[in-house]
Amino acid sequence: MTQKFPFDHFLKLDNLNEAQPVALPQEKMVSSVVIEKTLKSITTNQPKVDSEFSSEELKTITEAILEHIKGLINPNKFHAYFANTLTVSSINQEIVEFVVTTSFIKKMIETHDLETIKQALMEILGKEFQVVIQVLGSKSSMSSNSENILNSIKTTKIENAKNNSFFIQDLSPTKDDLYKAVESQVIEHLAPTSSSQIDTNKTFENFIVGTSNNIAHALSMAVAKDPGKTYPALYVYGNSGLGKTHLVHAIANSIQNNKPSMRICITSANKFMNEMIQLIQDKKFQEFRQKYVEKTDVLIIDDIHELKNRSGTQDQFFHIFNELMERGKQLVFTSDKPPKEIDGIEDRIRTRLSSALPVEVQQPDLETRIAILKKKAIEKDIYLSDDVVTLIAKCVKSNIRELEGCLIKLGAVTSILKVDIDLEVAKEHLNLNEELENQKHITVETIAKTVCNYYKIPLGDLRGKAKTKEVALPRQVTMYLINKLLKPTLKENGQYFSGRDHSTVLHAINTIKDRIKIESILAQQVLDLEKQL
Repeated sequence: MTQKFPFDHFLKLDNLNEAQPVALPQEKMVSSVVIEKTLKSITTNQPKVDSEFSSEELKTITEAILEHIKGLINPNKFHAYFANTLTVSSINQEIVEFVVTTSFIKKMIETHDLETIKQALMEILGKEFQVVIQVLGSKSSMSSNSENILNSIKTTKIENAKNNSFFIQDLSPTKDDLYKAVESQVIEHLAPTSSSQIDTNKTFENFIVGTSNNIAHALSMAVAKDPGKTYPALYVYGNSGLGKTHLVHAIANSIQNNKPSMRICITSANKFMNEMIQLIQDKKFQEFRQKYVEKTDVLIIDDIHELKNRSGTQDQFFHIFNELMERGKQLVFTSDKPPKEIDGIEDRIRTRLSSALPVEVQQPDLETRIAILKKKAIEKDIYLSDDVVTLIAKCVKSNIRELEGCLIKLGAVTSILKVDIDLEVAKEHLNLNEELENQKHITVETIAKTVCNYYKIPLGDLRGKAKTKEVALPRQVTMYLINKLLKPTLKENGQYFSGRDHSTVLHAINTIKDRIKIESILAQQVLDLEKQL
């Protein structure tokens, strides 16, 4: 196992036989016997595996896999859970075994990133493998506290030595390392989830009702109580992050609990289209019709405005809408705008959507924002004093998602930086100041809206599939600004724009970088936008 495990990935043993003496602090000198026993202990405790690859080959494969993963996830997360910790230790025909440094990292990767690793293996090795993850040295964490995220930051270096003795230095995490760990935890918690499954955590019971959403809440409850009868078609609209998705999942949960025989289909306009295309290609279109007409009692479609400029999908939606209404089924839609403001849809589709009962979810007022923060803090077991809650609620006004992001960040600050949250800590880490009249909390949403206002285009067009010149440039500028100001992964950046892949985002960023070097007008536009943000 010793020759197969790439110890040089973790231990630097070069320059052991230098002729010149190396002055070392006396208290940090360790005899070669101790080191030899340590290496022997590590090797002995490692699970025995059978690999046909040499240590150099495993090292090369490790580097290729890490490089591929680096382009798929957030940089902070990569450095916390992968860089200098994840190593390939064995490969056979069906299984690739990895070694990591702590139990915490093992748990995080197994919970959230196995598919990412499998995707990297497919790209690098050309086939699917099972993934097994072990902890270096033992079956448990090398730290006495396996839940400490800082274990992913600590490293041990073995440096130059004299007369077969070693200098061992334990590097404590830097301030920058700690901040990266905080950001990684925030990104992990707020990562987007699939809308094709009913989210059991989104219910009417934990939905905070205020003047901005009380009508939408009441109508949603009425729909859930008597599906297909009281309001056969409901159309909930408003800006992103205000609770529309929470309401429609609450409807689904309520119907599922009280009327379990009813068949609920919840999806998004994009997934609706992709599923239709795939089944047509597979010559199984009849299955598509059966699923959405014959096997559905409640159809919920999120972001219905994404049907714009998709004539084939609109045609199928038109027929499904009519058939479900004739059968007395329930239809629920969400959108960022009312039907009359959606460009790129046929008049017959606009007419059908306009026949649904429209209800707007507005930006929450201060009282509702405070109530939301307090409720979320209790759910997540994060203690915040009233003055901190009020500070956040006064400064973060745009949507609920941003409020939750602030809350999660403060929770991460408490657990990782080991500090209590008071007003000064909240102001420092959230960059908030209620004394500033034009206080802005920069997010993907605020960047996108600022660009839309600047170029006079609808937000739905910016996020949608339109490729016209009027939309393409603002979209590329938005991706560039998001990358520059927020530094998400390419995948996370593209997710906001109808799930565009990382290569599209990278092309947009590089295009704007190149153009602003030679086009003074565009350079000035980008500068103006940055000043507004």
